[in-house]
Amino acid sequence: MGFQDVLPYRLPNFKDKRLLDPHVVIVGAGASIAACKIDKNGKEVPLLRNIHNILGLTDELEKYNFSDEQMADFEKLFSDIYGKREYKDLQAKLEYEVCDYFSKLIIPDDPTLYDYLILSLTEKDAIISFNWDPFLMQAYRRNISVGNLPELIFPHGNSGVGLCYDCKVKGYANCLCPNCFKELEQMPLLYPIGKKNYNSMPIMQNEWNRARGVLSKAAGITVYGYGAPVTDTEAVELMMTANSISQMKDIAPFTIINLAENEKEQRKKWAEFYDIRMMLYCNNFEETMLWNNPRVSLETLFDAILQQQPRSTEKPFKKFKTLRELQDFVQTITEFDMCI
Repeated sequence: MGFQDVLPYRLPNFKDKRLLDPHVVIVGAGASIAACKIDKNGKEVPLLRNIHNILGLTDELEKYNFSDEQMADFEKLFSDIYGKREYKDLQAKLEYEVCDYFSKLIIPDDPTLYDYLILSLTEKDAIISFNWDPFLMQAYRRNISVGNLPELIFPHGNSGVGLCYDCKVKGYANCLCPNCFKELEQMPLLYPIGKKNYNSMPIMQNEWNRARGVLSKAAGITVYGYGAPVTDTEAVELMMTANSISQMKDIAPFTIINLAENEKEQRKKWAEFYDIRMMLYCNNFEETMLWNNPRVSLETLFDAILQQQPRSTEKPFKKFKTLRELQDFVQTITEFDMCI
């Protein structure tokens, strides 16, 4: 009988002191606002509660006699009109305007928190984004030369992603398929309705399956600006199912990055999914283990608590003025540092 056989939880998998299980980061609208509230051209990144104002849709909604209170809850409003014949034209206009607005957003040239986030992880890790904006894809593209980057997963679709249905290729929006050289089609966006029926679209079903897969193996989870709304039944089911499969909730760190005023509500909400004893609440990305130990966040933690051998060297991020400075720093984190 081995040591694992007597434990009520699964130990993390290592090879040569490198963790094999992923660190999974779930990002929501709050992460995009923190990373890039205003895009390169001065366009504001909307939240669902103010999306009708920023996209100039208030007059259109007023034509259908929606009140200010109804318009303030775009998620419920859209769910209420979805699929109803009398709102067919309105639904089509809302979907077009949302996709068009988000697809035109451009990440600023200076380093953003999304650049730091991507470069704090490695290829065994994953970022699950429920956002429509293209910033994460744009940050990935401009850092790809660094190498060893995490997987990006978009269960709700994303305006920065292009698809080739014939070749089953996922790439950057407005680019060509590397196989057949046809222009990639815009990835569909899943709009805020209770039941999104992602199973009707194979490409979206694959995104949800990938999300479930990485969460089921996660040795650590960080939730950045995402509230897991109860109306998103698929997302709730995804996290519940993955958590029961992982068998690591007793030792896997669960970090929440959100505003200080949301702490009580966020802790209560996430306690339905994860062990409150493993929760760490942070108000910004700079307080997390990803910032303090980029690329070796979980290795550093598990060396200390499981091996009783804290790592002697650390290379925390600092705020760099240029993207090149950030990239040069990350490339000093060598394989030796990762396996020390």
